[in-house]
Amino acid sequence: MTWLLTRLRDRRGFALFPTFLLLVLIASLAVTGLTLSSLDLRSTSHYRTGNQALVSAESGLIHGLSAMNTRGVQSFNLDVVQQWSTLWGASAKTMPSYSDYTYTVVVAADAANPDDRGTITATGTAPLQAQRRLRVALVRSGIGGSPGALYLASDTLSASTFNGNSFNVDGNDHNTNDSLNPSGPLMPGISTRNDSVTSQLSGSLNNQQKNNVLGLGFSSNPLTPSVMTTGGPSVADLDTMTSRILSKAGVVNISASNFNNSYNGSWGSEAAPQITHLTAADVTINGNITGAGILIVDGSLTVSGTIDFIGWIIVRGDTVIDANGYAYGIDNNDETTVQGTATIVGALWTGDMRVTVGGHANIDYCQSCMNLVDSIGGGAGNLARPMTILSASWQEL
Repeated sequence: MTWLLTRLRDRRGFALFPTFLLLVLIASLAVTGLTLSSLDLRSTSHYRTGNQALVSAESGLIHGLSAMNTRGVQSFNLDVVQQWSTLWGASAKTMPSYSDYTYTVVVAADAANPDDRGTITATGTAPLQAQRRLRVALVRSGIGGSPGALYLASDTLSASTFNGNSFNVDGNDHNTNDSLNPSGPLMPGISTRNDSVTSQLSGSLNNQQKNNVLGLGFSSNPLTPSVMTTGGPSVADLDTMTSRILSKAGVVNISASNFNNSYNGSWGSEAAPQITHLTAADVTINGNITGAGILIVDGSLTVSGTIDFIGWIIVRGDTVIDANGYAYGIDNNDETTVQGTATIVGALWTGDMRVTVGGHANIDYCQSCMNLVDSIGGGAGNLARPMTILSASWQEL
């Protein structure tokens, strides 16, 4: 019995070591589990913020495209790249309601075709130093109509007078023969750059006149004219666009100031549209004139006879449609007076608009008429009509 007790005494503490090893194993497993859980949480956080950074970059792309398409693009290099500090600015933008998400956007013109192609690169950031970068190849789309049948480029409206009820401004799409095209795009009758001008212009129309401004947003009950804020080129932008158009080959400059039935010149036709530039300070149409393409008016224009024009008319100042030839406007050399009949199928862009109608004036939007001017000079790239920028391809960097 003594020897058994002695043996047992020799084995005292034997279970302590395995117990210690077991405790070490359990502790190791616990630490490993906690570490893996922490790594999982961190990985999940980085995955989430990485996606947030991607969303930020995508927001930058959308914001950048919107900024460059606000006024239309004639040349990607001239209108976007060289004007980017004005269009966009240099600082990073913050996503609305998400102050931790920011994005920066840079643009570059294509070396081979700087007018029609380029790239936009957006870098999005999010918490935990997450960053994603996207690059999109861009192209001038060939899509470029007009903000409305009548577009007012001025940021202010010094006066707006609609007297009489013999005018019609229609943003519903028409064909070149002035018939309605039900399947065509629906545009505002009158479009402006800001809500202040829109409100002032709408307020100057009485109920009879509101029925004469048709197109996107028009309602008969309650009676609401088609006058909308769309954005677009400013007066300075309009002058720049006009100067570029006038620098193209094939411009027909006309210095005559009086056009009657004996006038034999051409203002273009649907089969052969042209850029017609009226350079006289005061132009009067007493006879019947037809034309197609682009008509650019530097000074005042009085229509006592009849003018039918298909395409795009640009008046580089105030446009006045007046029964008695009154001199309205900022500059008396920048007026359009219609005492006879004027039918414009396409679009009219002007720096300002005063309307007192004694004759009859129709301004009907026509997408195909705006497309018609692209054939002048051999195509859209040669003419550089303001167009929309679209994405051609994208990649993540």
